[in-house]
Amino acid sequence: MANRLHLLWVGAALLLLVFVPAYISTLTPGHGIPRDGTSLVVGRDFLNIWMYGRAAWEANPQRYYDMDAYLAALGPIVGGGYPGQLWSYPPVAMLVAAPFGLLPYLPALALWTLCGTVAFLVALRLWTRAWRVVALPLAAPAALLGVMSGQFALFAAAILLTVLRWRDSRPWLAGALVGLLLVKPQLALLVPILFLATRNWRAFAAAALSSLVLAAIVALLWGVDIWRIYVATGIANQSLVLSDPDHLAGPFMPTLFMNLRVVGVPVSLASGLQMALSLLAATLVWLRFRHRPAATDLSANLLFLACAVSATPYMLTYDTLSFAAMAVLALAVGQGGRIVPNLAFFLPLLQLAAGMAGLPGPGLIPIAVALYLMREKNMHDALKFNRARP
Repeated sequence: MANRLHLLWVGAALLLLVFVPAYISTLTPGHGIPRDGTSLVVGRDFLNIWMYGRAAWEANPQRYYDMDAYLAALGPIVGGGYPGQLWSYPPVAMLVAAPFGLLPYLPALALWTLCGTVAFLVALRLWTRAWRVVALPLAAPAALLGVMSGQFALFAAAILLTVLRWRDSRPWLAGALVGLLLVKPQLALLVPILFLATRNWRAFAAAALSSLVLAAIVALLWGVDIWRIYVATGIANQSLVLSDPDHLAGPFMPTLFMNLRVVGVPVSLASGLQMALSLLAATLVWLRFRHRPAATDLSANLLFLACAVSATPYMLTYDTLSFAAMAVLALAVGQGGRIVPNLAFFLPLLQLAAGMAGLPGPGLIPIAVALYLMREKNMHDALKFNRARP
């Protein structure tokens, strides 16, 4: 196992030794909250989450879906002229963020990071007791970017890993956890197909019920109208990232859609090709899971997470953390070959390098991983069949 994980540990160590000190060296005092070399506050995206938490205790929080109103509210906190922020999360984010909104920004960020790290470690411990394996995903590029950005990535990865581990043994709990992914619903796009393919009706029902309950709680606390405003304005705000003519998110989105946009492919054509890829990803999940592989089948789970990355146009590098973690688990026991897990682990770096150079390519790595794993499974089944023949 140590030999198989050696390259990942070397790469992760170099990244930590070079990137972390370099990032820290760029920090400046800012307007009450330190800023990094890009003029964004420490924790970057956590600023949005923290503002959701503050808004949860205010009247009429849906007003912040108007970008002018949101930027006006940010002014006294971060100072004027702060780079544009988007209030685009679904309203369920306020339920998750509310406790953190009661704290000042920096203590809230520290607590958020600690809670996310603990949740991720607990989820990994469901899969293995080997601390060498458990610790490695925390040093993955996706984890580092997620922590630096103050993102939901650690929580999302913990939820996905737990859902996959418990889908057979604790289907009601596994399904209930899916509702929390309403904060980033694109991450759960293929989960219903997984439950349907495995005929796991209890998990499917629990996922639907928990999602409805959370949506109802939001409507009860802040009014039904907040959902209408989110659909009309919040989703439109989020789609600005995809339609941005400058492709500022290009280096950070390992998706086919964004890879195509970076090289100038029109939105309509890139959307059509992305839709075709999404259908392929959904089909692969259906074909792989209709025979109900065990929840502990690491190769099957890695295929699912590869397809989950491929199925959406809106997937940032830190959101691939569950994919990287499952790749580490598979590599540790010798599944998935050598190249496939390494590609999954270093996908954020490959996308960053290609995106900054204006080159496409990394967006096809996840689906290539899924196709490889599917081929490997078919070859294994054929070999077993031939051995069983008289």
